[in-house]
Amino acid sequence: MSDKLLAYAAQRGVTVPPPPYPAEVLGELAASVYLHPVRATRKMPRELGYLETARRFAVPTSSGELAAWLWGEAERPLVGLLHGWEGHGAQLGAFAAPLVAAGFRVLAFDAPGHGESPGKECSAPLIGRLLREMEKQLGSFHSFVAHSMGAAAAAMVATHGAQVRGMVFLAPPLSQLDRIERMILRSQLAPDAAVVFRAAVARRAGLSLEESDMHYVAKISPCPLLALHDPADTDAAYADTAGFVQVWRGARLVPCPGRGHFRLLSTPDVVRQGVEFLTDFKG
Repeated sequence: MSDKLLAYAAQRGVTVPPPPYPAEVLGELAASVYLHPVRATRKMPRELGYLETARRFAVPTSSGELAAWLWGEAERPLVGLLHGWEGHGAQLGAFAAPLVAAGFRVLAFDAPGHGESPGKECSAPLIGRLLREMEKQLGSFHSFVAHSMGAAAAAMVATHGAQVRGMVFLAPPLSQLDRIERMILRSQLAPDAAVVFRAAVARRAGLSLEESDMHYVAKISPCPLLALHDPADTDAAYADTAGFVQVWRGARLVPCPGRGHFRLLSTPDVVRQGVEFLTDFKG
């Protein structure tokens, strides 16, 4: 039995089943914890300010009606702002006004289980699938500005048929497998429960273990990429980003020292570089 896992599940608000706890039960419980974000609804004053200029609406998806915001005129190329794990759409709002001024239409939304959107489970593959659903209603995405887990989602959708012209990654992860293995260690799962856990995540998230790695995406190089990352980031390793950027044709990495994992999102020079990069591909 994993007392660590049971405590972790209770702490995160995941229902713990009654005993006994064979490997099958612990593995599925670990998957529930892994896929369950802690919902953050508080927005900073500047984030509320970004949303004041947007049109608030609910975008229908197979995961429910997600909270969403649009800036810009309908006929313009569409840029998706994709937040990270346990974040929310307004975190990338600093990009909205400059992108609109550059001639884009901009969409931000709260992923399932995040912010103001319904749901209890989320993953990068799920967000990728929902983005393809949104394209049927809003039109094709021209490009993405994506933070952390959002970068993983953008990479996945770009390798599954979306005709994306460019992407800006802010502090991207290397692989969803890193989080899976950290979960196994943190929860002190026994080997047999860990096998069940990995399989449960793959089944419930629709996660392809190969396609979850940025090196796989980099070899395909679906579109030009600008990555911006703090070399001292403790949430996502800069060295990992440097590694896959070397493989990705048409990719460039810009170091952003002192900006951490989150301050990147509101750094004026980061925003400027991202907008200028995407403008080059607007056509």
